[in-house]
Amino acid sequence: MTSTITPGSTATRAARSAPRPPSLVPVLAQLMIWGGAAAAVWLWWSNTAAPATASDWLPAGVRVAGPLAGYACAVLLLLMARVPLLDRSVGSDRLARWHAWGGRCTVSLVLAHVLLLLAGSTLGGGHPEGVETPGAGSGAPSLYLLVEAIIGGVLLLITAVVSARAVRRRVSYETWHFLHFATYLAVFFAFWHQVAMGEDLVGNRAANLAWYAMYITVTVLLVWSRFALPLRRALCHRLRVAEVRPEAPGVVSVYVTGHRLDELRAEAGQFFRWRFLSSGMWWAANLYSFSAAPHPEYPRITVKAAGSHSAALAHLKPGTPVLAEGPAVSAAGAEIAIPPQPPRSDDGQT
Repeated sequence: MTSTITPGSTATRAARSAPRPPSLVPVLAQLMIWGGAAAAVWLWWSNTAAPATASDWLPAGVRVAGPLAGYACAVLLLLMARVPLLDRSVGSDRLARWHAWGGRCTVSLVLAHVLLLLAGSTLGGGHPEGVETPGAGSGAPSLYLLVEAIIGGVLLLITAVVSARAVRRRVSYETWHFLHFATYLAVFFAFWHQVAMGEDLVGNRAANLAWYAMYITVTVLLVWSRFALPLRRALCHRLRVAEVRPEAPGVVSVYVTGHRLDELRAEAGQFFRWRFLSSGMWWAANLYSFSAAPHPEYPRITVKAAGSHSAALAHLKPGTPVLAEGPAVSAAGAEIAIPPQPPRSDDGQT
């Protein structure tokens, strides 16, 4: 990927990329996250007798790990929902770090939930007392609920494995991105497992309603920020590919055009998430930066082939619809940008 600018844009870019005053949103976001975790623990504590013996700690651990894992799943979705307020106030890079750390915690809680349940079953000679049972509160066993829980847990573990640094380096970004969609299905199964089998939710109307409200809120924010808002912007700007121009072996410039492009507030070097609505590319939104001060009618990104998605840009056809989200913002409050290079001369050489 290359980055060039034209003379006269330095002052504007410096003003746009200057760090903004500190925001209270990151602190408030962390307080709310940890406050929710404390509420999940309190929900368990208020409905559980104090463990009297060492064997009582196994079912107690199962019951507290379950709600915490379910709550952590909701937080993970919220962190990567691209909610504009969080993206701009907390920063895309910081949210990604929180998401990665939260993912490890979530998988650890799921494993603890399962292993403690198995340990309690083994030591107790059956299903341990005090641990949720299939169909709890319904009077009838529901094996499919256990199957859903198992499927959800396996999908989360698969996502964790492909996200491990040693594995991540060996798979393409597109494969990693596609497998992450399994997280949505895993969270779906985990949610129904919790509301149908969790002893702290079944029979506790207030807690049950709060659980539903939390997941509905996260789902609405996710759908709005990741799907509805980009679609709304697409209808407003109607971006499309104007031209694909080879620059060097494996390097192409993609020129886009559309309507009311000044409202994108784009500068050279800023990263946007680009989704090209063509076969094999529509499902992934990748970060690419403007490689020159955006032209009022034909802004440009210049990309070097580093994976199947970036390589496929060379085969885009003029008129291909484009969705663009951004600019991506760093934790320091400045738009994520790459260092500018000397301006290009008229013959295209640096």
